[in-house]
Amino acid sequence: MNIPVFRSRYGGTIQWYDGKRHLADPGVNHGYHHIVAWHILMGSHAYYIIDRCAEAKTAGAQKDIFSFDTIDRFTPTEHKSWKRWGTFGGTDQLREIAEHIVAELDHHTRALAAHRALMKGAGR
Repeated sequence: MNIPVFRSRYGGTIQWYDGKRHLADPGVNHGYHHIVAWHILMGSHAYYIIDRCAEAKTAGAQKDIFSFDTIDRFTPTEHKSWKRWGTFGGTDQLREIAEHIVAELDHHTRALAAHRALMKGAGR
């Protein structure tokens, strides 16, 4: 059985972190699918998206976080305010695309977990 491959019609198939780990891997995105979807749409590089996911995990942010506002970018101690997906104020088209990517990531996460469980059960 082949490892499930993440393919999105909106991008993401080229979003590799180091050539081995993909942004769709739960070990890389920590379940922050909205962050991944939003930053794929924004054209962010994989390392930046991974940093945002790690930052959200460290902060204990809710899983529907998609971005953060920096109150003051010019002071050494930045104060960040996480933005939840329910508060997204962009266009309906952007919302629809991001939600589609999130659904693709959710599906991929389940498929990958099932594959890994099957491989573990097979003793591989």
